[in-house]
Amino acid sequence: MSRLPRTPLEATVDGFTHGGDGVARIDGKAVFVPGALPGERVRLRVVQDRRRWARAELLDVLVPADDRVAPPCPHATDCGGCDLQHVTPAGQLALKTRVVREQLQRIGRIDDPPVEECLAVGPALGYRSLARMHGDGDGRLGFHRHASNDVVPIDCCPVLTDGAQSVRDALGTVSGVVEATLHATSTGDRAVVLSTATDATDLGDLPADLGVVARRDGDHGHGRRVLRGPGTVTERVDDLDFTVAVGGFFQANVPGATALVHAVLEDVATGLSLDDVTTDRGLRGGLAGVTAWDLYAGVGLFSLPLARAGADVVAVEVVGDAVELLAANATRAGLASRVDAVAGDAGRVVADRTGRANGMASPPGVVVLDPPRSGAGPDVTAALADLGPACIVYVACDPAALARDAKALVEAGYRLERVRPFDLFPMTHHVEAVARFGRSVPPRPS
Repeated sequence: MSRLPRTPLEATVDGFTHGGDGVARIDGKAVFVPGALPGERVRLRVVQDRRRWARAELLDVLVPADDRVAPPCPHATDCGGCDLQHVTPAGQLALKTRVVREQLQRIGRIDDPPVEECLAVGPALGYRSLARMHGDGDGRLGFHRHASNDVVPIDCCPVLTDGAQSVRDALGTVSGVVEATLHATSTGDRAVVLSTATDATDLGDLPADLGVVARRDGDHGHGRRVLRGPGTVTERVDDLDFTVAVGGFFQANVPGATALVHAVLEDVATGLSLDDVTTDRGLRGGLAGVTAWDLYAGVGLFSLPLARAGADVVAVEVVGDAVELLAANATRAGLASRVDAVAGDAGRVVADRTGRANGMASPPGVVVLDPPRSGAGPDVTAALADLGPACIVYVACDPAALARDAKALVEAGYRLERVRPFDLFPMTHHVEAVARFGRSVPPRPS
């Protein structure tokens, strides 16, 4: 295809990517336009041109979409943290539904994916209890500019919870800090991870109730030093307490985490044709006698509710500290006898146990997995297909990765029965989804 001119052009936007960009077509070439929305007529300038695609900057919106609004945050045009503040909350839900459906069609090769409408799970602002900020050369904290490592200093972020904003307020300007991860939980715990260029860390006037962990920039393992507090915080989801390392992985939207837990339990019950096992009081225990595997288990967000519903859970997690916390969380909840915390890579553990299937006392009736943004991948999906559980419940944080793994599972003999997108990160393009797969053909002989 020919090169596009670098002078301003007009185009109609008709697509939307899973990364949050509008898509226009000029001379048959897909042009990605951050900030543009489907249905808009825009003026743009091409800034990157490749043989089959190009990237452009949005110069002006000539005909706006019905869902376009003024962003609620004054930093929206500079800060890269929230890329959908110019869209109504209802419009954001519609875009996220569209993205999940289109990814499953285009990448997953599923003609009519059973995707439901994206669900809001809480407020559009003030929902984020965990955030990573960056320091500029003068010690001011903020977020990266879109597609840049430049820091936009921000004192008040409207998507933070009051607790997380209080941590931001307490930090103020911090000399020498490259990155600061803020954590404020619904139980009242407040802590921060300060990443610095040197080992020296001055706590200065930080409040005494703020837990502080320090580490050298770029060293996310052995360089971690707890300067104040226990080095952990405790979050409460659906009446269960989860202790997690400060800055460690946990859902940043607590109402969203609760919604995911309920969706997973509902899909497990439906996939196994069992009675209701949602966590409303009086309905627990419906998974008695079921063996469930929870892959990429973290500190037990799904393991503990599954065990509380009666299942015997094998929880697999590769991060050693998280495995220890998972076991401790299960013990505190009185569920230690039902949760087997296993340290290891999910693919290797599943492949190993699949190879020893005949010697297993109780193979899983259901597998729940919540993989990282890259997805489970071919090794895990192949091992799951060989294992052949009756039901697989997949929690996805990236629709493209879900689509790749769905394609592999469907080709291996599973059917995609239900997909529910959840808007855990309003004002951004990010979308979570819970997908249920049922076995359509018997597992291959081992």
